[in-house]
Amino acid sequence: MNEWIRDLIDFAMEKEQEAADFYAGLARRVKEPAVVAELNRLADMERMHKAKLQKLDPADPFWQRKNLPDLKIADYVVESAPTAGMSFQDLLSIAMKRELASQRLYADLARQVDDPDLQRMMLVLAEEEAAHKHYFETLWDEHVLMEN
Repeated sequence: MNEWIRDLIDFAMEKEQEAADFYAGLARRVKEPAVVAELNRLADMERMHKAKLQKLDPADPFWQRKNLPDLKIADYVVESAPTAGMSFQDLLSIAMKRELASQRLYADLARQVDDPDLQRMMLVLAEEEAAHKHYFETLWDEHVLMEN
């Protein structure tokens, strides 16, 4: 693997670790048990992404592309600030925006590489982030939009 590709993978692993640390740090500050549980689940998902990048086995089923519908809720929601007293709605707005940013980052990186395997992997990571965003958008649709 050439140095540029290794640097790209290292960068992606740093971003996954940063996301895991962000969610775990919030989980230690938040008081609402349901929000804490969701934050810990998110941190675990980001750690799993980092582990996949560390192994980097293109034959792993994780690297197979998936296509999900985009509800586009994250495009229009204003991101809340993370606080110890944040609500589930606040968590969803933060998570949707972070996943959208990660999705765009991986999609942009995929356009910058020439190696087809690495490009596919970056697109799969973008799709994985899109799946997370879709999950949060679905929760928003079910819990926030239905309540308003």
